[in-house]
Amino acid sequence: MKINRKIELTKKEQKIYDKTQKYLEKINEKNIEQKMKIVESALKIKDIEKRYSYLYDLICDYLDQEFKEKNICDFCDGICKRRRDMIDRNIKKDTYENGCCYSYYKKESCKHLIPGKECQIKNIGCKIFTCYYLKKNGYRYKLNNIYLSRYFFNSRQKFYMESTFFVDKDEIMKEIIKRS
Repeated sequence: MKINRKIELTKKEQKIYDKTQKYLEKINEKNIEQKMKIVESALKIKDIEKRYSYLYDLICDYLDQEFKEKNICDFCDGICKRRRDMIDRNIKKDTYENGCCYSYYKKESCKHLIPGKECQIKNIGCKIFTCYYLKKNGYRYKLNNIYLSRYFFNSRQKFYMESTFFVDKDEIMKEIIKRS
């Protein structure tokens, strides 16, 4: 199903557009037309820094919504399902509050997490991370499987975004631009 565009694209942009559409068709996405409008909106942004920022925000919002709607970590009193299971089995280690927002290296929770509220920064690495427990239960997220990042970002940019934690968007955006 070919969707008619309403904007002029460079060859590279046309390639991103076409590949994204084929990918959405391949995975049997239901809302292809709506998602292609979002792709078109991104392609209208000619300033690459603004385009990356726009896409980054959309990906973060998608991941936030995904985890919230599916209640993936199943927090109760600040403790995720994995850690509650460990407590129930009398395994003392690894039962910190705030789930993966706790840094084992620094021995403290992320400074951007305000107790009782959501994270105060946009960080794809933090948002896309799934622990072994979640992966074992079928939850695994990769930027290559998210249509907005699959063809807009290169592999170096995706690796950096997936593996950088507890850092705010401004710092990440500088590094994404360096890797473009």
